[in-house]
Amino acid sequence: MKLFFAFIQIVLLCALAGWSVAAQTPVHTKTQEALLAGELAQAATLAESYLITHPQDAAMLVLKARVLLAQGELQHAFEQLRRALRLAPQNIDALYYLTLTANALAQQEYRQLFALAPDSAPVHLLLAEAALAEDKPAEAESEYLAALKADARSVEALIGLAELKRSQSKCDEALPLYQQAAQLTALNHDIAYGIGACYSVKQETAQALPYLKTAAALAPDAVATRFALGNELLQNGDAAAALPELKAAVRLAPKMKQAYFALGRAYQKLGQAAAAQTAFQKLADLTKAELERDQRNSSPRPQN
Repeated sequence: MKLFFAFIQIVLLCALAGWSVAAQTPVHTKTQEALLAGELAQAATLAESYLITHPQDAAMLVLKARVLLAQGELQHAFEQLRRALRLAPQNIDALYYLTLTANALAQQEYRQLFALAPDSAPVHLLLAEAALAEDKPAEAESEYLAALKADARSVEALIGLAELKRSQSKCDEALPLYQQAAQLTALNHDIAYGIGACYSVKQETAQALPYLKTAAALAPDAVATRFALGNELLQNGDAAAALPELKAAVRLAPKMKQAYFALGRAYQKLGQAAAAQTAFQKLADLTKAELERDQRNSSPRPQN
């Protein structure tokens, strides 16, 4: 609740602050001056009158939105900013205030949700995400369990708890949670990858590969998935099938050292010595650069 009111204060302060569009006409200047002076009724009148004859003026739409923000009219301000961005998609001021307004509106919705259903699964899911953001895994687990107590069929809670367990290397606990989620909804990337990754940790390749292949097909640009599939295929002795997956991983994440190592091993197994050397050299270059960066960061800075 405190977060909501703090956010609203930030929005209102920013609406009255000097971050503003450049004045284009005397009317823009007068409107902005009235806004900064806190004369909101006058600023609103000036903006609305000008927009009657100049409805395509994105700068004035932003000024009007700032007046509305200062008056606490978040939804109306949001609509004006969306209109401004349709007219001028690169307007930085419109983008800035739209971000603030959207977040403030979200906080309003959260507030209403907490008031109407304080012990509902969605509320506990929000609290779990907040706990994870604050690096409080035990608190997050409690909230996921509370969400499941409120709704035993909450796929989001099952996946969230499974992800948390897997991040703690507790795949024996994570796997049945993923499997339960898979029974409740269509197999998606998160579930398929989670099940495949857990089987991989348990060294059950025959079970891992079908799920990892499905996950890669569902999200071909997911780096962790492509690497996991390539590495699992490599471990299973299929270097030829592993190669395109590992090449995709380094394409998507050019600084992923473990992917270059696995790629080098795949090339070796295929008898492509030059390509293997190139991959291993890239790994060495990345490792050297990382060490040099760590040394620079750890070196004491000269004092003035």
